[in-house]
Amino acid sequence: MKNIGLVGWGFIGKTHFDAYQQIESANVAAVFSKSDEQKIDGPNWKKVRLVKTYEALLNDPQINIIDICLPTFLHEEFIIKAAEAKKDIICEKPLSLTVESVERIIEAVQRNKVKLFVAHVLRFWPEYKAIKSYYDTGKLNHVEFIHAGRLGQVPKWNHWFKYPEKSGGALYDLHIHDIDFICHLLGEIKTVYAVGSKNENGAWDHIMTTLILKNGTKAFVEASHRMPTAYPFSMFFRIQGEDAAIDFRLSAGNNIERITQSSVHYYKSNEKSSIDIPQENAFQNELSYFINCVENNEENNIIPLNDVLATMKMMEAIQTSLESEQIVQLSSVE
Repeated sequence: MKNIGLVGWGFIGKTHFDAYQQIESANVAAVFSKSDEQKIDGPNWKKVRLVKTYEALLNDPQINIIDICLPTFLHEEFIIKAAEAKKDIICEKPLSLTVESVERIIEAVQRNKVKLFVAHVLRFWPEYKAIKSYYDTGKLNHVEFIHAGRLGQVPKWNHWFKYPEKSGGALYDLHIHDIDFICHLLGEIKTVYAVGSKNENGAWDHIMTTLILKNGTKAFVEASHRMPTAYPFSMFFRIQGEDAAIDFRLSAGNNIERITQSSVHYYKSNEKSSIDIPQENAFQNELSYFINCVENNEENNIIPLNDVLATMKMMEAIQTSLESEQIVQLSSVE
């Protein structure tokens, strides 16, 4: 059993808390949040201790893992403090907003010999796991094209998403999901070209990126925080091979926790079939995997830190393309 110190009680903090309730080897022992204690409730809350300072978590010898669910601009500070306190760490994506910051974080966790897990949740999402399985087993040969995206409005649970220096806008809140998954699926990217728009604060809130991968695949990826209010949160992923394709589409309410429709179809020659997707919770999958790595001292082979750094380099290349309105060549992402 691993005791978790949860940092943050926003949407994602609550999502992690709920997922931990289904993981036998994890116990949320304490929560640090600046939220009003009266607002922190739920059926399992009575078992949890609310602490007034972050140091109370770091100084508690009973807590094994710090789970950071804070606004992105706070990640580096809180991760480095946890590493120096010799705690293993789980952190929501994006790990940070610059390559330099990610490199400082990785150096700190390696120097202090602690584990860091970055929650790129699509790698654990059942539909995306199915897509990867079909690709890995040869049911999608010679992938030629990908069209992927996620569209919605600015998250309403906190104002910090509107500011580029705090969240990175839709670029780092949404776009990073599909960029990371495409790299996970197909490897390195050779060139990027992106266009988009900014909100009134200068955050990129609608992005359309064309990628050419080193294996020749071409991908078009879209993300938006500026859809009309009535537009459902949507994500989609179409991958087309030489003689087969998969099409995944999901619609929700104004937020991802209220999924209203989801389908995955496989097309092969003249045949169309539905792909059976197990009823799994992606966040539970993800956190259970991280806890297992700590408990058994196993390597994190699904989201190694080299992949996290590579994805951040991709995001910076996309941002450079957005700002310069030019194609950006990438010699290597290693």
